Amino acid sequence: MMPPLSRLAVPLALAVALAGCGASTPLRYHALATGAASPAPSGGAQVLVEVLPVAVPERVNREEVVLTTIGGALDLRAGDRWAAPLADEMRQVVDEALWRRSRAADVYAAPPPPGAADALPQYRLALRLERLDATPDGQAVAEASWTLRRLPQGAQAFCRSGAAETVAGTDTAAAVAALSRATRTVAERIADSLERLNSGPTDPCGG
Repeated sequence: MMPPLSRLAVPLALAVALAGCGASTPLRYHALATGAASPAPSGGAQVLVEVLPVAVPERVNREEVVLTTIGGALDLRAGDRWAAPLADEMRQVVDEALWRRSRAADVYAAPPPPGAADALPQYRLALRLERLDATPDGQAVAEASWTLRRLPQGAQAFCRSGAAETVAGTDTAAAVAALSRATRTVAERIADSLERLNSGPTDPCGG
């Protein structure tokens, strides 16, 4: 038979363990997109763009935010998560830039209303995020390549761009803020390439 003190020790240990679980640090969620200029429905668009699913480097393609140490090692921030899959985060940044620049609506997952597809210019954008790195108290770098062509039979243009921003701090929020600025710069260049291609026979990549 278990002594009285031992019988009391079991529930006490369980209570302490449960209290420890309840006191764990809550997860923090981060986003690349600002949501400041969310695209309107395609009915108000001047250009239609089929933005294909974004390709993302596997080394950072996870729920947790992955940073890079000064020595080049991966720094997994287990308590910090992306608000959505990283490919969707980047797609949202691009969608916002396309809308701001050219009133171009992404119709990949939301087909335009009947008749709109015939009345508006249509394009297809395929984007690959080549690099997305941020080093605390260092730099955040975003590099991407993309192809863009007018549908149904337009010539395909291939472009590349990159941007770097200073990370002002060692915490994850500072790194994500710098990554957000860098990806917005790349997204603006993607939007510029669409604008040039839609405007006439010029180099979409800007030379």
